[in-house]
Amino acid sequence: MIKDTVDKDYWISAWSRFKDGDKEAFAIFYNQHVDSLYQYGRKLCIDDDTVKDAIQEVFLDLYMRREQNSVGYENLKYYLLLALKRNLIRKLQTQRRFDDTKITDVHHTEPEFSIEYSLIEKEHEEEIRIKLTNALNQLPEKQKEAIYLRFNEALDYRDIALILGITVESVRTQIYRALKTVRQILDSKTFTILLKLFSKKR
Repeated sequence: MIKDTVDKDYWISAWSRFKDGDKEAFAIFYNQHVDSLYQYGRKLCIDDDTVKDAIQEVFLDLYMRREQNSVGYENLKYYLLLALKRNLIRKLQTQRRFDDTKITDVHHTEPEFSIEYSLIEKEHEEEIRIKLTNALNQLPEKQKEAIYLRFNEALDYRDIALILGITVESVRTQIYRALKTVRQILDSKTFTILLKLFSKKR
């Protein structure tokens, strides 16, 4: 409880300083979220430079609009992921490069889930990794994105719904169907391992 209070006080203080224009506080939040944004952006767009440009614009906009922006540090990750997705779609449409090889609303992308394979028994690691990857790759694209945002980014259903442009109930359905499909593909032992690995990301 003490640690949680200290952490909360730290982030409240950092956020307050950021809102006042403190660039060091801004750097704290930049460093906290930039890797997640890059990983998510590359799932939406294969052009590395475009993703990096979009991320910089999202953070610049966050800083420039800090005083009038009502977002808080608690939901900053959701805000940034949604802003990045919108930025990439707008950018590629403007550049007249909007096609399935550039941005897909997450179509035709590989779901690089950050699964902690080190937790798997070493002698079975590669075999299980292949099974898990193959199973996840068989999911429809919306289900992949919902699973990614839920378990890799630890977003709640409401935030995922806003990013995907669907209802909370639809998000729950997508995740339920995804896990059901994966359960049918994998043997019982491997599916249990997947659930344990996912639970560590939440």
